Amino acid sequence: LNMNSAPTFMNFPAKGKPKRGDTYELQVRGFSAEQIARWIADRTDVNIRVIRPPNYAGPLMLGLLLAVIGGLVYLRRSNMEFLFNKTGWAFAALCFVLAMTSGQMWNHIRGPPYAHKNPHTGHV
Repeated sequence: LNMNSAPTFMNFPAKGKPKRGDTYELQVRGFSAEQIARWIADRTDVNIRVIRPPNYAGPLMLGLLLAVIGGLVYLRRSNMEFLFNKTGWAFAALCFVLAMTSGQMWNHIRGPPYAHKNPHTGHV
């Protein structure tokens, strides 16, 4: 079968011998469901719809955060002085400014590689 790695997806056509393109190359094309479905559609004319289930982690965490904040406000309803604490707000603002200007947010948004390879010397 001339396999170099496992797992391997192979298509055996009904007529004729398998060609080079009838073996799915995981290292080149990737292991995502959409890529495999597209490869199957190209080889066999069978369309496979990939349906991903919804991710409920975001709304669940938002609800949990709102419940915790609501619980704290309910427990501290008689003493809301912490909302008017200048030192607390100054510390929160300083942390926010430092996080935004330190490059952490740029790295989070852009996702740059950890290290670059020099095209001339090949050193990392």
